[in-house]
Amino acid sequence: MGRAPPEHAPAIVVGLVDFGEADRVVRLLSPDHGLVAALARRARSSRRRFGGALDLGNKVEAALRPGRGELWHLDAARLLDGRLHAHGDVERLGLLAYTAEVAGALARPHHPEPRLFGLLDVAGVLLDSVTAPPSPLFRMAFEAKALTFAGLRPALDRCAGCGRPFDAGEERAFAPWAGGAVHPACQAGATPVPPGWTEAVEAARRTPLRELVDAAPPPGPRWLLADAIEAHLGRALRSRRVLAAIAGPPAGG
Repeated sequence: MGRAPPEHAPAIVVGLVDFGEADRVVRLLSPDHGLVAALARRARSSRRRFGGALDLGNKVEAALRPGRGELWHLDAARLLDGRLHAHGDVERLGLLAYTAEVAGALARPHHPEPRLFGLLDVAGVLLDSVTAPPSPLFRMAFEAKALTFAGLRPALDRCAGCGRPFDAGEERAFAPWAGGAVHPACQAGATPVPPGWTEAVEAARRTPLRELVDAAPPPGPRWLLADAIEAHLGRALRSRRVLAAIAGPPAGG
């Protein structure tokens, strides 16, 4: 009895790990299968089967077969969008890698993730089409949307500690470990945020990414949502340090 034919599915490359002398384990985000880790045999030596398709952030048509365990088999990958312009700019490339890592880290293995896939695809298309790195608010909105689509919507309009909505002009802070904004009295050690910060981030969460490419970020910290993602994961995002170094120190934290 022959092996079953592979399933051809759209996917975005969100991670790569060399395996053995010529193989590679590829982490893919698929709308129908969520996060899939697949073994691509001879991926580092066969240009015919994979070419330049298996680069981080690339959108591909993947020929996938389930394996005996969690690791699937990637028989081939046809490049659909290589984000070539984004790869030519170091900051956009860093942001492409960062968005891929965030979406892949929040996606559930072998569970449909159409919203996370769509978000990452849109981000890749926009990063490839702009001529300069987008506003930091673009990244902050991506983080907020990714958390939302993963079922971890950040609390921005009410306290993540006591649950009470914020009053206009009321002091507030952000506690990544608590999942969002809080009254300072509810969470010791939370980072204070300026007036209007939570409202601006919540508005960005609800706004299409294409409308945020040139939008000015609110005054205040710019990495608190990344802190929330890392708090949920229990580990650091490797691409964050690289992106932060490329983009330079953020204003206010």
